[in-house]
Amino acid sequence: SRGFGHRFSEQGEGCILNIGWDQSDRGMEGDSGELFATAKNAIMGFTRSLALSLAPSVRVNCIAPGWIRTAWGETASDYWQQRVISETPLQRWGEPQDIANMARFLLSCDAAYITGQVINVNGGAVR
Repeated sequence: SRGFGHRFSEQGEGCILNIGWDQSDRGMEGDSGELFATAKNAIMGFTRSLALSLAPSVRVNCIAPGWIRTAWGETASDYWQQRVISETPLQRWGEPQDIANMARFLLSCDAAYITGQVINVNGGAVR
C-alpha cells in the first residue's frame, strides 16, 4: 500500500483500500484467531497512519468484514452456522457482494471526503 501510495501522491490523486477484520480488536479463541487478529489489527492501524501521511491527494480506507460466506463459511459446522446467525443482528451471513458494494463506494467519487476510516461490514455485530 505504501509504495502505491507514494506513486499516487506523485500523480496527485489516488485511493487505497485495505482489508481488516471486524473482530480484530476483540480477538477470537484459538491459534488462528490470535494470529489473524494481530495481523488484521496491524493493517487497520496502518490504514489510519498511511491516510495521514498521504493526505490530501490520496485517500486510504479499510473494510473490516464480519462473517462473510466464503469457501470456509460454506463448509462450516452447524455450531458455526448457528453462532454466526445468533451473533449477527441481521441474522444472516454476509455475502461477498456486500463487501464488493462497500469497496465500490469507497473507491468512488461519492466517498471523496472519507479517508483514514475502518468500515465494518458485518450485519450490525457490535460485540
